[in-house]
Parts: sequence; C-alpha cells; structure tokens
Amino acid sequence: MGEEHEVQHEPQVIEGEDELPRQPSLPRDPYIPEPGPRPGEQRAFRVLMLAFIPIAVVVGIVIWAAIR
Repeated sequence: MGEEHEVQHEPQVIEGEDELPRQPSLPRDPYIPEPGPRPGEQRAFRVLMLAFIPIAVVVGIVIWAAIR
C-alpha cells in the first residue's frame, strides 16, 4: 500500500493508492440529525392528522354515492 502524501496545501488534498484526490474527512460530521420534532412541528403534525378526518368523510360520501 502506498503512503498518503499531501498534493497541494490549499485546499488540503490527500492522494493515496487509488490515484483519486480526496479532501480529508472533517473531524466532526457536519450533519447531525435532530432528536425529534420541535414543539411547533408536533402541533403541525397533529393538525395534519386532523385534516384526514374530513378527507375520509368526503371519500366515504363519494363511495356511498357510487354504490347507491
């Protein structure tokens, strides 16, 4: 295996045995997902679930009218 060596200083690029220049990984992952929905988002999802009730009623009426 070949040793990694610095190809250019700015931006830092490392070259290894695969001959494909790569930037070194960050010391910390920049994307950290949130643990869960925030309070405002919880309310929005509850309202969204309540919106399905009138939709279900309308679908029921349409099916009832189609069967009649």
